[in-house]
Amino acid sequence: MVKKPCSWQTLRESGRNKMLFPPAKKILKYASKPEKSSISLHGNFWEKKKSWNRRSLETISLPCFRKYNGVLLFGVNNRERVYMYKNLLLTGLVLAGLKLIFAGNASQINYTASDANIFNPERGFTSQVSSGITLSLINSLKNQKISVIQRIYTIPQYRNSVLPESFLNLVEQDLQTARQGGMKLVMRFSYTDRQDGEDAPLDTILTHINQLQPVFERNYDVIAYLEAGFIGAWGEWYYSSNGLNNTNDRRTVLFALLDALPAARCVVIRTPDYKRKIFNDSNPLTPEEAFSGTKKARTGAHNDCFLASATDYGTYLDNDIEGDKDYLNQDNRYVPQGGETCSPSAYSGCSNALADLARMHWSVLNKDYNTDVLNQWVSEGCMEEIKRRLGYRFRLLDAVLGDSVKPGGILPIRFRIVNEGFASPYNARNLEFVIRNKSTGRRYRVVTHEDPRFWQSGDTVEVQLETGLPSSIDEGTYELLMHLADPVEALHDRPEYAIRLANENVWEDSSGYNSMLHDVTVDHTVGGDDYTGDLIFAQLDSGQVMPPSIRIDGEFGDWQNVPQIDIAPDEEFSGDALNDNVDLLDLWVTDDPQNLFISYKTVGAIDSKYFYHVFFDSDNDTSTGFHSAGSHAGIDFMIENESLWEYTGQSGEWSWGYRGTAILMKGNSETNRVELSVGRKTLNLPGNQQELKIVFNINDLDDNHDDDYAPDAYQQRSYNYEFSTTAIRKGEEASVPQTFAVKVFPNPFNSNVVIEYNPGDTGHIQADIYDISGRKIKSLDEGNAGPNRLVWNGQTDSGSPAGSGVYILRIKSKKHYSVSKLILIK
Repeated sequence: MVKKPCSWQTLRESGRNKMLFPPAKKILKYASKPEKSSISLHGNFWEKKKSWNRRSLETISLPCFRKYNGVLLFGVNNRERVYMYKNLLLTGLVLAGLKLIFAGNASQINYTASDANIFNPERGFTSQVSSGITLSLINSLKNQKISVIQRIYTIPQYRNSVLPESFLNLVEQDLQTARQGGMKLVMRFSYTDRQDGEDAPLDTILTHINQLQPVFERNYDVIAYLEAGFIGAWGEWYYSSNGLNNTNDRRTVLFALLDALPAARCVVIRTPDYKRKIFNDSNPLTPEEAFSGTKKARTGAHNDCFLASATDYGTYLDNDIEGDKDYLNQDNRYVPQGGETCSPSAYSGCSNALADLARMHWSVLNKDYNTDVLNQWVSEGCMEEIKRRLGYRFRLLDAVLGDSVKPGGILPIRFRIVNEGFASPYNARNLEFVIRNKSTGRRYRVVTHEDPRFWQSGDTVEVQLETGLPSSIDEGTYELLMHLADPVEALHDRPEYAIRLANENVWEDSSGYNSMLHDVTVDHTVGGDDYTGDLIFAQLDSGQVMPPSIRIDGEFGDWQNVPQIDIAPDEEFSGDALNDNVDLLDLWVTDDPQNLFISYKTVGAIDSKYFYHVFFDSDNDTSTGFHSAGSHAGIDFMIENESLWEYTGQSGEWSWGYRGTAILMKGNSETNRVELSVGRKTLNLPGNQQELKIVFNINDLDDNHDDDYAPDAYQQRSYNYEFSTTAIRKGEEASVPQTFAVKVFPNPFNSNVVIEYNPGDTGHIQADIYDISGRKIKSLDEGNAGPNRLVWNGQTDSGSPAGSGVYILRIKSKKHYSVSKLILIK
């Protein structure tokens, strides 16, 4: 192994052991510290993606080749990857030795292309929706390969007032439903959809943005991006009854939105000229500025009159149409471009559509408007290509992969991938590899330093990695899998949020992995160097596991490990209701840090003409709330079919306030079963509440027969569900476990979070951090920051930084127990 940085020299310095670049493609840009560099070939030259010191070179030193397990690799000391693009590979660099030289311990795999329209996150045609998001809508759109909903909020009623809690709850519910269904939202807020309509004063707009900020922060993971909105008709910034259609006020609104939205997300605005004026900068984003978190780097584009005229109805300046398009061609490499067509024209045919979608790197486009333009694309024959190519479209070409490796040894991974889409990803995306034991199913994962956002439209990229296996790994045969995962922990393991490659026979729908169609043998008799880098596969299937999150999709396989709540002495049986459709049979409850999940089954089919109820005693106080038919529980909330209601009455009268819709799906094949979820916050449950009283009921609409209740002894007791455990206690007035008084701050946090607790006894405490999938990632030493005080620095037990997302803190002692949610935002 080469221990010193490779010697990069110009032809003039030495003519020995060099490979000459073709003269037209000779510019090499590299870091002054090449062992820390990441080199990419863009077009006709190599280019650094960060602002490191550069030097133009004409040659490469051959000592940069290294040999692992019989495979020659090209690299720079400890650099993890090298990118090579198609136009350079075709010039003779392959013959010069930049490809891998195959030996006996590696295999080359060629992959078959797919021409299918693929469901992939944050790209493609979108559907514009102006009412509440439902799971039935999401499932319908997913069947059309649509992964993004454009949610429009038109709110003239709040033009001169604050946003009420009911509206904020509606926005939060939409985002929660999107998360449950595996969708992301493009969101826009406006006060009028008429050109002569009224918008709001600037101070009202800023108040509304400030009110929405906590909702954005809690749910940014399912926000693809925001459209700036708020000013003028449709929120498009052209008209304004309050005179806000000027650069200063546009800047104020844009910056307020960017400040309200976590730095990982963008806001898009209507024209390139608006962006240039707001930032007083005529230059598009450069690779050095891209994804840097600055406001300029987080401001993208939307065009709501695509191909309607030569200027797209004012999107481009009359006197500089080509200049504006050139600007977007460069700028949109690193930010989202979305919008819609609005009118057929001489410009709206397939030829112009394909050219401009590619030139301006479009990611999302409204499927619902303008139908005349969209139908023109169908009749002219380009619609299917547009469906495939909107956003990114990654296709594996080939790979060279190690066949066998010893525990603790080096596993080289090299592959070529082409982006056939119009654009590249605009939100962060992990490139991970997983090896899975074919006998035991045990998995190991490595998260690379690769950034797929730089896999630009039209480019062929070669990625070369030197990864290592842990010395403790079991010998055996392992599948090699690629995972292009959403980096937010809440979405990381959701298949619908992973990128699917445009290849045949590689996608695993159950995991979101893409198979590399290659097995690796782990065998201690294999020779080769020990791995000394930081890209080491870590075991995934270990640690304690909390109850899994449930996907509300009408399928019940994810409930198989959830125990029924109706066990003796309160087991439900058939035959105690008017007919099978209102006869409760089986009941299940589980939870995650944000939601309560419930499923129930009836003897017959679920029939919407009846009223199916789940009652909640949220405050665990039987003296408050409604007592249905003399129920023991004091009911504070109820879900009636799909509607959520809060009790507003006094002295037991029937009085309820509507609080929105629950996330509910009837079974796709099991027509006698339902699954639903409701937010713990929606039920006004404190974060440390350990128990919830629940009663089930079906109203059979016949006063001559008693309704079916569960438990049957509902007038003496309720089901008492314990959060974050698989144990269910039954019985009247079961005691609530004592809990810690725990305070965490700041929360959300960026670097360190302080945890203060007052357990009330002097026993030893155990404090652990779990990710959202239930995997324990960190154990905290008792009193690591003083008596009854802990600090977590956002790192795992292995010392690696945890990613942005939701984490669960569990503290327990002999007598006490507490669960808290921690939000890490980077």
